[in-house]
Amino acid sequence: MLPVVEDLYRARLKGRPSSKTAAFLSSLVDDVRIVEEDLDGTEAHDIMLFEQGIISERELASILGALERVRRDCREGRLALDTRFEDIHELIEARVVDEIGIEVGGKLHTGRSRNDQVAVDLRLSLRNEILGLSGKLLDLIAVLVEVSERHSESLMLLYTHTQHAQIGVFAQYLISYVDALVRDFERLSDCFVRANLSPLGASAIGGTSIPIDRERTCELLGFEGLVENSIDAVSSRDFAVETVSHLATLMSHLSRISEDLVLWSTSEFGYVELGDEFSSTSSVMPHKKNPCTVELVRGKTGIVYGALVSLLTMVKGLTTGYNRDLQETKGPLWASFDAAGSSLEVLAGVFRTLEVRVDRMRSAVAESYAPAVDLAEALTQECRLSFREAHRLVGELVHESVQSGTPLSEIQIGDLERICKKVLDRDVKLSPSLLKRAVDPESILDKRRSRGAPNPREVKRMISLRRKSVKALRTRLSERKLKIEKARERLMTEVSEHAKE
Repeated sequence: MLPVVEDLYRARLKGRPSSKTAAFLSSLVDDVRIVEEDLDGTEAHDIMLFEQGIISERELASILGALERVRRDCREGRLALDTRFEDIHELIEARVVDEIGIEVGGKLHTGRSRNDQVAVDLRLSLRNEILGLSGKLLDLIAVLVEVSERHSESLMLLYTHTQHAQIGVFAQYLISYVDALVRDFERLSDCFVRANLSPLGASAIGGTSIPIDRERTCELLGFEGLVENSIDAVSSRDFAVETVSHLATLMSHLSRISEDLVLWSTSEFGYVELGDEFSSTSSVMPHKKNPCTVELVRGKTGIVYGALVSLLTMVKGLTTGYNRDLQETKGPLWASFDAAGSSLEVLAGVFRTLEVRVDRMRSAVAESYAPAVDLAEALTQECRLSFREAHRLVGELVHESVQSGTPLSEIQIGDLERICKKVLDRDVKLSPSLLKRAVDPESILDKRRSRGAPNPREVKRMISLRRKSVKALRTRLSERKLKIEKARERLMTEVSEHAKE
């Protein structure tokens, strides 16, 4: 039988909590996610205790052997989550004590508190979550770059206020989100640096008189440094808040992409069609093809926003030091990573299979008055009008054209000269070729040569740079993963050398 809760932690208290109160206190459901991290942190701590002469080699061997058996049970699904235990830390320690006795097992926690223990578990887990999510983020970025390479000359309308604005190409739209998502990657990358610090050894809040070596546990766990101040080490959760805030920003981008896809896949737009595997049907309407996957990305954005508000609310009014409120930070943190990770995976699949209806987008361009700004700019450059004069007369031209239902492509040079006289009260001689070039989509794009504009050559240049950027970011991510993997391999080697199975 496992020892009852008060055998380990409740010496000060004589009354047992009811089963409901015990379940209310317990964080085991959320702690399932940090079992491996808790075992790693404990093993690193106990190896350090042995190296410091605080426990013997025989005692270390017994402790590590018991911990590895817990790990095996966890991986094989045999670790019972008994809510008599307040958390995974108590459950694991109880298992060790029950197996090898309190004389040896009771030394497992020497020089440590649950406060620095849970903080190190969170940071160990968080850095892996960040790296895993960053990989999924790069996968989506790479897909967007790949799709953009096929659409550097695919005409489309660009919108402001959901109204026709200017003529662009689909690749430029995709690259705009590549750039936003790369910024998300960089934010998470910066956050990783601050998360990858060890709080272990801070004890409850004020350090310990046990002669521990914090730098050694930091090294064993592959951290880049210490959260030095013991108060800060156990009190702060800003690393979690920061991470979720970055995930919220990421989700805002994914939600906007999803909204575009929902809108553009309607019959009224018809610019894109989602693959069948990323669509749903209706229980009653046989004709329906609903973009439910991307709708759910919009919905999951609310989960992450809610998690951020939850975390900020949890930490805003706490006194300095560990408070039990912090136990509740784990659920929102995991929920945010789950929502963001699944959204990234789905959107990568959506874009891999997306049908882009190039002809429909071109037809929309041909029917639009979006070339008006290019006509105004042509008048400014070739007729020496001020831009405001050109803006006024083209505005009048569009007004008359809308009233008569005449597209800009059918406007005659005489109409433009007449409006020049009407608006500017003077004659302006215009070249027929000016009007033709000014409203022709390909000519418009060819003349747009400002940096970052949708000129196909400029778009191809941007695509090439983004492809190189993705490669560099993958290299950086791989190096970080490898560094952590090697640190864990070294820790496991230490464990195997000392453990007694």
